[in-house]
Amino acid sequence: MLKSLILFRGIHISSTNWSSTKAQLLKLRKKTGYPFESCKKALQLNDNSLEKSEAWLKEEAQRLGWAKANKLANRATAQGVIAFAIDSQKEVATMVEVNCETDFVARNKCFHSVVEVVTSSCLDFAKKQKALENSFSKVNLKSGDLMELSGAEGKSLADHVAVTIGNLGENVTLRRATCLNTRDTGLNIMGLTHPANITGSHFLSGKYGSLLIYRKQLDGEKINQRSMESSHDEILRQMCQHVIGMNPKSVGVLNIHEPIKSQEVVAPKTLNENDDSSMDSIDEKNSESTIEEDGMLEQAFLLDPSITVGQVATDYGIDILDFVRYECGES
Repeated sequence: MLKSLILFRGIHISSTNWSSTKAQLLKLRKKTGYPFESCKKALQLNDNSLEKSEAWLKEEAQRLGWAKANKLANRATAQGVIAFAIDSQKEVATMVEVNCETDFVARNKCFHSVVEVVTSSCLDFAKKQKALENSFSKVNLKSGDLMELSGAEGKSLADHVAVTIGNLGENVTLRRATCLNTRDTGLNIMGLTHPANITGSHFLSGKYGSLLIYRKQLDGEKINQRSMESSHDEILRQMCQHVIGMNPKSVGVLNIHEPIKSQEVVAPKTLNENDDSSMDSIDEKNSESTIEEDGMLEQAFLLDPSITVGQVATDYGIDILDFVRYECGES
């Protein structure tokens, strides 16, 4: 009878301990997202302490991540996303390119999480920059600069990337970022990605991205009645779409009175190959055409080719100061 009682008590205590351990295991798994086996090992090594186990898991993930990152460092990363973030005042913004090996991983939730960390860190960096007098601050960051930035939990972005590589088993790289600050300049920023996939609560990402720095004209007499047809934000987004689609090389020169030239090329009736003046005339026309093609304000507006971007900007009382265009994987 006594032996049976002792055996029963042993089974009861063992069952209670297992229930407690299981609850801790589930809690740790839910909080960290690490595999059950890793969470179980962490609890065993840390006397079922959730706090110590979580810290151990992070350290282990960091160690394994760096080992994996070093091993995969030479793998090409041609896929990825372009992401951007703009503050609520539309005065500070950043655009980043984060690359990976495959399009499958580019759609992965874990990959999107590190993209969000990188974008947030770059936005914090942009907020610390001071706009230049009568202008704005524009800082371009390369891969090495990005890896040194501080991210969540005080860790460098290099550490965050290493953990992501360990989790995904695929190389991940931070290619570049542009940080803009227009505070106290009267300028604002608009952005767009294509396609517009949401990676986080405040960040947008896609394969293409553009940021537009602009100023709204305050003189109502200069703004055409057409500005009443659509909101400024809608037109600004369309201009960002134009930057993505038409890939201008510069802002260009505002010339609202010159009509859109025909895209059709008409061969001259007579052309003397030995006539230098004829060749000079053709070279001059080609040069003008190139300028028109590359300057955003001189380009035919993507959504209405009958007018130029400059005409649209004038009609809606918008001065375009600069733009940034990213294409994932571009050389």
